[in-house]
Amino acid sequence: MKPIRLIICGWGPYRGKQEIDFTALNRRGLFLIAGPTGAGKTTIFDALTYALYGNMSGEMREKNSVRSDFADVDTPTYVELVMTHGGGEYKIYRNPEYLRPRKRAEGFTKEKEKAVLTEPDGTILQGSSEVTRRIQELLRLDYRQFKQLSMIAQGEFARLLSAPPTEKTRIFREIFGTDLYEKMAVTLKGKASAAYRQVMECRHKMDEDIDLITRDCAFDEEQDRKWQELTSTGSYYYEGIIDFLKAEAADSRKSWESSLKAHAKKEEEVQLCAGRLAKAQRVQSLFEKLEKETEKRSRLKEQEGEMEEAERKLRVQEAAAGLQADEQRVKTAEEYTDRLEKLIAEAKKEIAELSGQKSREESFYQKRDEIKAAYEIENNRRNVIGQLRKLQAACTDTEEELCKLQEAYLSAEQEEEKKKVVFEQAQKTYRHCIAGILGEELSEGIPCPVCGSVHHPNPAVRDQAVPDEKQVRNLKSIYEEKQKIRIELHGKTAACAAKREEIRKQIEELAYETDRLDNIQSKITASARSYAAENPEEQFSEQLAGYEKRLAVLSEKEKKLKEQEEELAGKRESCQELLKAFTDQRRKAGFKREEDYKKALVSEQERRMLRERIQEYRQNCRANEELVRHLEEETANTQREDGSMLEGLLKELNEQKGRLFEEQMKLGNRVRSVEMGLQSLKEKRELLVQWMADYSLLKDLDDAANGNNKKRLVFEQYVLASYFEHILSAANIRLRMMSGGRYELRRVSQVSDGRSKDNLEIEVLDYYTGKYRSVKTLSGGESFKASLALALGMSDVVQATSGGIRVEALFIDEGFGSLDGESVEQACLTLQSLVEKDRLIGIISHVPELAEKIESQVLIHKTSTGSSIEVMVS
Repeated sequence: MKPIRLIICGWGPYRGKQEIDFTALNRRGLFLIAGPTGAGKTTIFDALTYALYGNMSGEMREKNSVRSDFADVDTPTYVELVMTHGGGEYKIYRNPEYLRPRKRAEGFTKEKEKAVLTEPDGTILQGSSEVTRRIQELLRLDYRQFKQLSMIAQGEFARLLSAPPTEKTRIFREIFGTDLYEKMAVTLKGKASAAYRQVMECRHKMDEDIDLITRDCAFDEEQDRKWQELTSTGSYYYEGIIDFLKAEAADSRKSWESSLKAHAKKEEEVQLCAGRLAKAQRVQSLFEKLEKETEKRSRLKEQEGEMEEAERKLRVQEAAAGLQADEQRVKTAEEYTDRLEKLIAEAKKEIAELSGQKSREESFYQKRDEIKAAYEIENNRRNVIGQLRKLQAACTDTEEELCKLQEAYLSAEQEEEKKKVVFEQAQKTYRHCIAGILGEELSEGIPCPVCGSVHHPNPAVRDQAVPDEKQVRNLKSIYEEKQKIRIELHGKTAACAAKREEIRKQIEELAYETDRLDNIQSKITASARSYAAENPEEQFSEQLAGYEKRLAVLSEKEKKLKEQEEELAGKRESCQELLKAFTDQRRKAGFKREEDYKKALVSEQERRMLRERIQEYRQNCRANEELVRHLEEETANTQREDGSMLEGLLKELNEQKGRLFEEQMKLGNRVRSVEMGLQSLKEKRELLVQWMADYSLLKDLDDAANGNNKKRLVFEQYVLASYFEHILSAANIRLRMMSGGRYELRRVSQVSDGRSKDNLEIEVLDYYTGKYRSVKTLSGGESFKASLALALGMSDVVQATSGGIRVEALFIDEGFGSLDGESVEQACLTLQSLVEKDRLIGIISHVPELAEKIESQVLIHKTSTGSSIEVMVS
């Protein structure tokens, strides 16, 4: 990147727009930026850095505080950089976010940050982040790397020269990006620690397994003594413990298998004894049941006579119950006959009442048509009279409206005539005086519209009382408006008159209809008219419907009465037949008297209880006989055995079996505990061997990377030392030139502090004495030369290690004030050698010797109203 033109506006001490043209400075390559303190020399570097990356060159400067206090209200704050890179020309415009006074009101407003990049092909890219990202792609440098390669700020490399190794490590780590190696060392340390924790955790778990075996396993006395010898030490010998457990597991399993066999044999003896006891108890139970059933058979035989009497009594009761259905049919027939006789009596009474009411209303029913006609004529007459009254009222209203319209029409006609006369008089006057009106509009030199003459020596004069054309048009409009009103009123009057005639015609028709209805009404009988006048039509309709309904009910009841009388005769005959049949059936069943039949009648529940009692007795007898026979067969060839003796023997055998089972469980638990502990220890031992190998490898790598070695050299320090050697080699080329061959820089090979693992100390070889000494012993001027050489060497190495990045512009801020004349000359020669490599180098300094030796200069003039820039090229 090489700058072509830089514009600064409203920025820092610069009040207005300032421009630096670097094309003239490029001819010499080396230029000086000079000016008073605070004039804004470093601000130029700030503006250049901000244009590229949106950040400042110094650590103490912030981009949101660069608005010039000298700037006018309408002066914007921005930077604009034109540069060349890779054969193309780029233009960058940026303004920071800042507060400026409002233009039309009091107070301040915020100007937002903006960035615009114009590429060689005319492509425009906007947005601060987008422009910064594109610049990084072009220059292949980020903001931090650009500062380190192109900006040698005040005192930064002087601090690097004498900085402690820890600070140098931080600086070089940032420059060369070696934090990757530090992260790798941290990762290796973490993995080694994790592997160690894994190993220790596995050992801890193995110790827990051993403690668990000690707690759960009850060894024999000899085995317990051996176990205590193996586990009493502070650190367990896992291999010996595993061998002991293998032998113990084999011995315990043999003892456990022998215990299983003894327990199984004792179980067989218990089963045999339990079988004998169960058989003896079953035989004893059979004999006891046989004795109980024999006693029960005797009791059942004693009840035989009672059950036979109960069976006879049940047969009589069931015979009586069989006759109940016939008796019920007789009772039902007699009850129905009684109800039918009552219904017939009630029907005859209702028919008599309905017949009397029919006789009283028969004359009304015969006049029903006349009464209907009277109601209909009276309703029509009322409707016609109502319509007639409405039309008469409407006719009166229409006649009043017609009178008003006629009066309005006559008044409008008179108004129209008046306006017509005024208009026609004005029109006539206007036409007679048209020459005077045209004379007013004539001008000298303009042709007359009548004769065509351009000279008008004696034009006609208009009478002042004559109306003009506008007034005539107004009078005509007034006349036409009055005429329109008169025509509208004429139409309304005619319509109202026609409406009145139509109403009168309807009144005549309704009067004729009234007379016709009165004539018809007079022909109806007086009694019908009287009924219609005295009773509402709804009452007539209800009375007529009630009469017709009663006629229908009377007819239906007479018909039903006849059917009921015929049915009653048949039911009486049927009832006698049923009574005779029931009497015959009762005698056949053995009940000669009705009292015997009534006595034998009991409820269904009593018969059921008696029947169930008899059935239960017979079932008990049959079951008892069958069970006695079966028990006699079962006990025919058996002998009773003493059960108490067998119970004692079984109890003793079960106690022996229990003791064997306890021994078996004890041995089984020992086998399981030993085998599970052995298996767990073997599995963990395999993992421990594998994890110990992993830990050993990781520990070696951790020691190598983190300086836990004989040379106490950290891996990152090894890489940084390699970079540092290259930087010192490049720096010595310039330092020998600037110091007249007296000094040479070298990295200290031995670490002075045994507690430190940093190895970036610098010492200087003084060829005048032939001895090495600390760089802190250099004078101020010598330190500046060494710092400048170190900075230039740094720039060369970073370019070489950054993929061939070429730095075409270098800016150095202050530091030359501590040099004598010879040193200044040497420094200038060194910088001039860089210029010959097609570099642009700018120096900020107050040293007068530099102003004499560097002809191309950028002068900063400081005033009370702000600074200004002047470019001088000899």
